[in-house]
Amino acid sequence: MNLINEQYVVFGVNSSLYGIPIQEVSEIIRFQMVNWIPNSREEFLGIINLRDKVIPIISLHRIFLEAEKELDSKTRVIVLHNSGKDIGIVVNEVDRVMFLPSQHISPPPHFTQNSWITGVYHQQNTIIAVLNLESLLRNIDVDQVLV
Repeated sequence: MNLINEQYVVFGVNSSLYGIPIQEVSEIIRFQMVNWIPNSREEFLGIINLRDKVIPIISLHRIFLEAEKELDSKTRVIVLHNSGKDIGIVVNEVDRVMFLPSQHISPPPHFTQNSWITGVYHQQNTIIAVLNLESLLRNIDVDQVLV
């Protein structure tokens, strides 16, 4: 992943900010009711129909082992295109789209055992964890939801 002058979608999950490369984002939509799928993995919230396309929806709160905040008018679904498949991630809010200069991105702290954090952007009072979606979604079988 090339971190030099890439544009990122910055979003919040509880009180933390995360960034993902904008080229991995198909679109950002308001949260809509999901159709629950019985016997699916805990991180799956269900599926939605987006313009006649079935999109599985996952909760980053559950993946990050964080308490889920109540859904409100700021809640968004970021629809990603990853490994040839579309998947939606629920976030508390989308903060902004911004360039993250590589000189302000440092390697993740050594105590972080999450391979899905590729770097940390820090400037003034802002800290953004840069995510590697391929690594984050590697253990999630999207097809399991679509059976």
